[in-house]
Amino acid sequence: MSARAICVQPCMHSDATGEFVTAETGADPLTSMASRPLLVERLSRSIERASRYPGLHFAILCVEVDRRSDGVARPDAPDPLLQAVALRLESSLRARYMPPTLRHDDIVARLDGDAFGILLDGLKDLADATLVADRILAEMLEPFSIDGGAVTIAASIGVSLSATGYVHADDVLRDAASAAHRAALLGGSRCEVFDPEVLKVAQAELRLEADFAAALERDEFFLLYQPIVSLASNRLEGFEALVRWQHPVLGLIAPLEFIPLAERTGFIVPLGKWVLDHACRQLKAWEALAPGADVWMSVNLSSVQFKRSTLVEEITEILRDSGLEPRRLILELTESIAMENPPAVRASLLQLRAIGVRVSLDDFGTGHSSLAYLRQFPLDSLKVDRSFVRGIETDGDMASIVNAVKSMAHQLGLRIVAEGIEKDEQLALLRSLDCEMGQGYLFSRPVDANDAAALLASGLPLREPVAPTAPPALLVRPSNPRQPKTVMTWRSGGAWRWLSVAAGVVVLVLSAGLPRLFGTRLPEVAPPAASSVTAGRNGSAVAADRPLPPPAAAPAALPAPSRAAGPTSSPARTPRSSATVPVAPSAPAAVPNAPAVVPNAPAVVPKAIASLRVVHQHRLGSCRGLLVVTRDGVEYQPDETEHQVKDGFAFPYTRFLSEKSGASLVIKSNNRDYRFKADMPEKASEHIEQIDAAIARLR
Repeated sequence: MSARAICVQPCMHSDATGEFVTAETGADPLTSMASRPLLVERLSRSIERASRYPGLHFAILCVEVDRRSDGVARPDAPDPLLQAVALRLESSLRARYMPPTLRHDDIVARLDGDAFGILLDGLKDLADATLVADRILAEMLEPFSIDGGAVTIAASIGVSLSATGYVHADDVLRDAASAAHRAALLGGSRCEVFDPEVLKVAQAELRLEADFAAALERDEFFLLYQPIVSLASNRLEGFEALVRWQHPVLGLIAPLEFIPLAERTGFIVPLGKWVLDHACRQLKAWEALAPGADVWMSVNLSSVQFKRSTLVEEITEILRDSGLEPRRLILELTESIAMENPPAVRASLLQLRAIGVRVSLDDFGTGHSSLAYLRQFPLDSLKVDRSFVRGIETDGDMASIVNAVKSMAHQLGLRIVAEGIEKDEQLALLRSLDCEMGQGYLFSRPVDANDAAALLASGLPLREPVAPTAPPALLVRPSNPRQPKTVMTWRSGGAWRWLSVAAGVVVLVLSAGLPRLFGTRLPEVAPPAASSVTAGRNGSAVAADRPLPPPAAAPAALPAPSRAAGPTSSPARTPRSSATVPVAPSAPAAVPNAPAVVPNAPAVVPKAIASLRVVHQHRLGSCRGLLVVTRDGVEYQPDETEHQVKDGFAFPYTRFLSEKSGASLVIKSNNRDYRFKADMPEKASEHIEQIDAAIARLR
């Protein structure tokens, strides 16, 4: 027990002037303290005195006690804990090292419940009131000795000052109580000074909170859609759904005004479900207007929604009712959500991936993501916050950061979406940095459903290419007048700081893949051997989109590959020769219904729809093999010469997601990401795109 614990005994209380408070003078019957009427009387005198003498100030401290290990006081019996709190408040007020006052009417009184009021009169400096409050907060953290046991409490203090210009004592007490309530909402054990502007905000929030449920019933909420665009082709890739509120009295209310309030009150749960349902239904309705437009819909998730155990079931139900393919829904969550409880977040993300929904990390760079955890999350893309895009065309530090983030994302097999693009110069620079997608006012402001449908039908207008300009931190220092060379100049301490951050990101990315970090062992990687890559029949790298006839009496030289069960098993491997495997060519007349025999080609895969010779890119090294798309799923068969036994897989469509990232295809399972490039020098990106399209059709 602390040496500062107070032992409570019956006693008489006095105010700061030394006058004893008795029942006749206005004592509180529960604690023998001064009562609220007595405090109001003294406060009224202080208000009158402050109006006559401008140099004299007063303050009211409202102390709300939060019992942590004690029950609720009985309304008809003395409360030892409240008596102990009163004694400690008085002792804090009388401390010699407290700010001096003229001590006309200083008093400690019980207001109601577990709340006390303290009048500080004759203050020469209003800042002294907060010093007193901080001292009281420290005193309240010490344990109390009640009936031989230790009791701990916390306190929240609200302060109202005479500078506000009060006329009535009740107004002073009301504002102090309001500030104390705000301090409690902010976590307690703190002091808040009443601010009239804060009161206006609180009153407005109370009004909005009261209107929430009715607004949803009256369809006052609506969605706008902002296009997400491919930076390389200016093609429309998707939309982000943004909720707005058209209040019948207050007019259009911005999301920043009602979303935080909805999260605090829990209204974000029904509102978020409404947004998801309407966004999915709208995208499904657009399919009839633009059948060939394979776009997705991004919807933001709040932390309250993400923590709900029924989230996956609710999303599954919405997708089923709307008829939307799960792969066309992207859920966006912020870094702060992802890092609150990384193991639980990973488990939830894996459940979302299992139903086919994709996930994007929003506002990347504004939080405190751990790259070790980021590597384990089954994400599909990163959205670079607009604060890094703003001014990127003139700020070389920002350009270096975006470039480092892009490199990190590509190492993890993720796509980049840059937010807040407003200038052609920003677009040109982001293109030069190999960022895949972007959104911003340069392409389109958020539009309603009709305008979004028109964009789907007509496409975005083409933009004239603008050459990227070198930011100030990337100056040209020619070593040869005819061949200038770009070098980095250290123009300020800020450049050192930001480039250090960028270098740290790159180092952490590389370290995230080291086996020591996660206790895993990297498979042995054989050194890449020189090879001559030849195209298949008719120069096609991807096989025809039709199934093979069943093999009959296959030649001994072409045995059918054996597949072990399960997604982690390694299929049979065949020697690497040609770049492609033609599927289902015309069979020789002498052998009816027999599969085609292609010289130097691997065994023909039954039910194959498409196949491609690929390079599997590891974090350290690479290997080669055959990527096969079937009606059941996707298989990868590493070459035997590469010794990559553990790299083979056979995934059904329900166990993985695929994304085309530049000239690469990324296949993401529950526990690993696989990155492939076409094993050929020409038209590699086109071949990868055909494989990706085949996977999309068969899902």
